[in-house]
Amino acid sequence: VKSGFNVARLANVERDLERADIQRVMRRQPICVVSPAMAVRKVFDEMYINIAHLRQLLKMDVDFLSNRWLFKYLTQLLDLRMLDLIRQNISRYVESPISLNLNVETLISGRFAEFDAMVKPSAKVSIVIEVPVIDVFADIGAFHVARREVQRMGYRVCLDGVSVESFLMIDRERLGVDLVKVQWNADIESDLNSKENKDVIKAVSSFGSNRVILCRCDNKEAVQYGQALGISLFQGRYIDSLISPNSKVEN
Repeated sequence: VKSGFNVARLANVERDLERADIQRVMRRQPICVVSPAMAVRKVFDEMYINIAHLRQLLKMDVDFLSNRWLFKYLTQLLDLRMLDLIRQNISRYVESPISLNLNVETLISGRFAEFDAMVKPSAKVSIVIEVPVIDVFADIGAFHVARREVQRMGYRVCLDGVSVESFLMIDRERLGVDLVKVQWNADIESDLNSKENKDVIKAVSSFGSNRVILCRCDNKEAVQYGQALGISLFQGRYIDSLISPNSKVEN
């Protein structure tokens, strides 16, 4: 990966993103209720753009993930492309419940207002807006403005990208979110009697078991751990394999 990045190259990236066939790199990953017997029931699909596949498609030699500012800028551009794509065929994309991962700046933009104007009020309750936790705390005031507005419009808001450790420190009532997405980490102490896990069980209970999503569940153990903590919603490649065992597409 080339390390030098200047204004000309950024302009090239922007141009390529404007022309790219975003539909080819758009993915759907289900969020499901999972029973103790590992029976799954889909609640909604997260729609997102697969960055690794996008880089391959555009033959980019830019490592967006290594530069936080660049990644943020890229995701804002992709937010707008995704909203435009959905608007072009809104009934197809919102016929079943979905979630969209969007930046705070996107939510207070004119493009989101244009998107909202095309969504039937009855469909809004089936759309979850996921906001990255890093974006929330970068400007908590802007987040509250955006969050109140999209909830007033009828959408639900999910706090995304939360670690188990930070989940314990988050005050859902103060943040005003409807859901929170916690990242599974295989390094987490598996002893359910540890103080941290007991604290997590309490936090899940007070937050609401049907409001917490454990994501990045790549194996059965991750789901069993979440279930032991009282979590009922799961996302990850293991869930994908239960829903679509023969799928060739990897999230």
